[in-house]
Amino acid sequence: MRKIRVDAVAGRASIAPMLSRGPTAAVIAALVMLAGAYAGAETVYKWTDEKGTVHFADAPPAHSGGYKAEDLPDAPPPAAAAPADATSAAGANADGGKPGEGRAPSGPARVVLTDHKAVPLGPSLQAYRGAVKNEGGVEARDVVIAIVVTEPIQGAECLHDQIDVEPSTLPPGGVGTFEAEFDNPCFHGPTEAALQAEWR
Repeated sequence: MRKIRVDAVAGRASIAPMLSRGPTAAVIAALVMLAGAYAGAETVYKWTDEKGTVHFADAPPAHSGGYKAEDLPDAPPPAAAAPADATSAAGANADGGKPGEGRAPSGPARVVLTDHKAVPLGPSLQAYRGAVKNEGGVEARDVVIAIVVTEPIQGAECLHDQIDVEPSTLPPGGVGTFEAEFDNPCFHGPTEAALQAEWR
């Protein structure tokens, strides 16, 4: 491992060996450091002092000899951005979704919740609304949302019911919505609800 020491006043950097790892590691570390510290520099000066420490700087040393000047290549220009229409044509599907979303559904029916929220309507009245999508390749029939509400302090189940999805039959890629209101004393306090799509 090498310790990097930067002399900001003189504009020089030096690498002081702490453990022996070879000259290549010192050169790599110095060049990485110089790339950040001297981003605008075009020439790097390298010399070894009387103690054997290798130095790198953007100006020649004060003493007259024993240094080597190396020209650094110019930094590459920033990558040009691809035209917006080419990017969207290559990466998005026809309905504007993310890459890969345009693939045809396959496999058995698989209904997933795409959105859901609980809306308090009164002291003991709560509404649940959301949407589902059939991401499988086969029609899903009799789609419902199973809801289980528990009281988190004691963990007691206070509601176990189903919410109808409209439409109840979802073709591959089909979307449905659900909404239901429940009046239950367990909503007087904090509750936790688990919603899961079920179908046949």
